[in-house]
Amino acid sequence: MPRLYLVRKLKHVTFFFIILILLYGGNILRKTIRDRKCSEEESRFLMDDLCQDFVNHVAAGNLCPALCDSKKLKYNKCTNYRGGKKVLIANCDGVCEEGRNVVAVIKSKHPKEEFHFEPLVLDTHKNGSLTKTGYSTAYELFNNLLNSQMLEENDKIPDIFSYLWSIDFKQFKSDNRNLKSPEVTALQNIWGLINQDEYLFMKVYQKHSFVPRIYGTCGFYYVMEYAPPGDILDPAFFTSSHSSFKERAKIAVDILDIVQSLDYGFFEPVHMCDVKAENFGIGRDHGVKILDSDSLFFHTSMLKNLAQPSCTSHNDCDFFDCRGWCDLETGKCTKQRTNNNLQTVCEDILIDRATNFYAGLLHNPPQEYKEELLPLLEECAYPGNSKGTIVREPASDDLYWRLHNLLKKAIRNM
Repeated sequence: MPRLYLVRKLKHVTFFFIILILLYGGNILRKTIRDRKCSEEESRFLMDDLCQDFVNHVAAGNLCPALCDSKKLKYNKCTNYRGGKKVLIANCDGVCEEGRNVVAVIKSKHPKEEFHFEPLVLDTHKNGSLTKTGYSTAYELFNNLLNSQMLEENDKIPDIFSYLWSIDFKQFKSDNRNLKSPEVTALQNIWGLINQDEYLFMKVYQKHSFVPRIYGTCGFYYVMEYAPPGDILDPAFFTSSHSSFKERAKIAVDILDIVQSLDYGFFEPVHMCDVKAENFGIGRDHGVKILDSDSLFFHTSMLKNLAQPSCTSHNDCDFFDCRGWCDLETGKCTKQRTNNNLQTVCEDILIDRATNFYAGLLHNPPQEYKEELLPLLEECAYPGNSKGTIVREPASDDLYWRLHNLLKKAIRNM
């Protein structure tokens, strides 16, 4: 091979890799920094600190004894998660689910450093016990947060303190009569938990199959079902999933079912505003779970988020993946979302994106379904021929069912 040709070829190869580094370097650096933030020393300190609070009767919850006394809930390793929350993987020996050993995730923002909510100040007697006014204040505050979850049967809950916690409130008071004010301790613990949006949503909607199961709490920490995305939903860099199309199609159908449930299965629609594959995980029942319910907003709340005070373009009215609309004549954001959950899921999870080498969940379909599936995905992700723009149109219900039925057919026949 002539030397000149070889040099030119090497230059082309070098240029190709420079392009790849420019495209992916930011993601690699971000992931590297994120992983390094996870500190084993800090995580063990958090656990020791929590157990010291338990000894001092500051922290309480059904899993405190397993974590701090019997060690049946045992710290394994740390990981990082969204929004600065501390996520610690733990081995749960028989106390999280009857008759089984499970891996649980302990999630919390450290109460002494990262929680930013109004302190719970309640009226008490001189001996530290709550007055009637104190109880009434706590009930009103807790009930307001519960009402924010649009729970239709809210008025049928006999004891919201027990409902929102992991222990029967009255039983805890009775079992800890020797303490100065066990009811205040209990309410402070519950208050710290329900001010975490993710905990509150999951606790209220445990009946939904896509909500990870909560096994219990200790202090401001809660222990939930371990449902990692796996390599199907979160493949490693430059490594494709080894799963079959049938496996990926089943997960896609589960995600579409979640979209349908969020749109029609609650008192009012629920909007997903941070949609990416790794925000979903696979539970021990093999079903898809939502891992980032912090980014879920009921419709009433969503309208408030979109109604920014002023705008000069539609982008000014966007709330992450929930796209808004600017009235350019008045310079005000309108109270409407222009796209919808289905469109975002198709664009950000299901379809390939050649611009950043993202292989969508439904990449490489079998030949017999390819001709029908790819146009459906294209129409769903970019309704109204909106490809190449920031999409501000919803995908239709009709399109949902055509896509859902086609995937179910493919699963049956494979």
